[in-house]
Amino acid sequence: MDFTRIVLLLVAITSQSCVLHNAEQQFPASLEPPVTSMVLFQQPADLPELDQLFYLNDKQQQDFLNYFHSSAQATNPAEQRLYNYLQNKLMYFSYEGANYPAQVALDQFRGNCMTLALLTSALAKLVNIEVGYKVIYQEPLIDYKDNIFISSNHIRTYLYKTADESKQGSLILQRAALVIDYFPENTDLVGKNISPNRFYAMLYNNLAADALLLGDSDSAFFLSQKALKQDPTYTPAVNMIALMYHRKNAFTEAMQWFDYGMQLQDNQVTLLTNYRDLAAKMDNQQLLEKINQQIMSHDDDNPYAWLALAIDAERNKQFSHAKLYYKKLLEKAPYLHNANLALVRLYVQEQNFRAAQKLVEQAINYAYEPERLQLYNTKLAALKQHRKTIQQTH
Repeated sequence: MDFTRIVLLLVAITSQSCVLHNAEQQFPASLEPPVTSMVLFQQPADLPELDQLFYLNDKQQQDFLNYFHSSAQATNPAEQRLYNYLQNKLMYFSYEGANYPAQVALDQFRGNCMTLALLTSALAKLVNIEVGYKVIYQEPLIDYKDNIFISSNHIRTYLYKTADESKQGSLILQRAALVIDYFPENTDLVGKNISPNRFYAMLYNNLAADALLLGDSDSAFFLSQKALKQDPTYTPAVNMIALMYHRKNAFTEAMQWFDYGMQLQDNQVTLLTNYRDLAAKMDNQQLLEKINQQIMSHDDDNPYAWLALAIDAERNKQFSHAKLYYKKLLEKAPYLHNANLALVRLYVQEQNFRAAQKLVEQAINYAYEPERLQLYNTKLAALKQHRKTIQQTH
């Protein structure tokens, strides 16, 4: 598999504001995942348990502990020692979009951001360092395989300093943290703190996505079930289970899972659009209208979700949907070059040159690179000339 070799970035120490309650929704006792038949799926025998994902062999553990307790590290606080260890060991960590357990990641120096977070957490557990996680929203890497739409998520890991006991009990606790991440982008948007259980759910759901791409719908289904055992409110896992039922033409069960997902606080737009596909397949016009209204009014925590959907809509020649998604994205991230150009292209395609010109004029405000500014100015001049020509002929 081809992959890009990049230097692992261990960001310098920062002051981290840590709210003392979970950022995720509280799970109402009356709201529980549906109980649906699993007879359509065959239970695999080798699904990993959490301790297997975090496992490091004796040699790996000893290597880390020898470094951690060495005289050279004696004057450093615990989180700095782990930081230094990762910096020394993983300076040329190879990024690839694959999920590996901690043992493989440390042995082969490869994996995606979830793998890096998993490895960091496994090492931190050995020496009782508190770890935190945040969702980072980046312009997604998008691909298609076997008619499956693939986009990426990103997690950033924080190694917290030991809390000052005299400050504990405050509503907000200012804590210093070391940040473990690949090279961040200027367009990164920092999302919510997530709990360990949400992180574990994300691990399992990533494995479910891997299984789906390999054509193993049974493993995808049961790995998503494992994700929900860690966090029953994790919408992507609910979405995956609903999709698996949809693929089996078990529409009643799929609807039950989609309906459950729509009751969750973070009912992501991806779930809504997948539910819309099911409603269209069932020719349920009332449900279709209801879902479309929710999509129109939805405000996803991840603005880049709209980019993935816009590209998918364009690919399927659903141009009105694509325009809507690009507009929603640009409301929150007006600096996105590719989204601006795509929406300009759609406006020109429908001969709405006024809207195209207005969008280019707005985009120029975010064009800081000379070549990008030149591109926008060229497009703006062409649009102005075209509109002038049209006015002269009428």
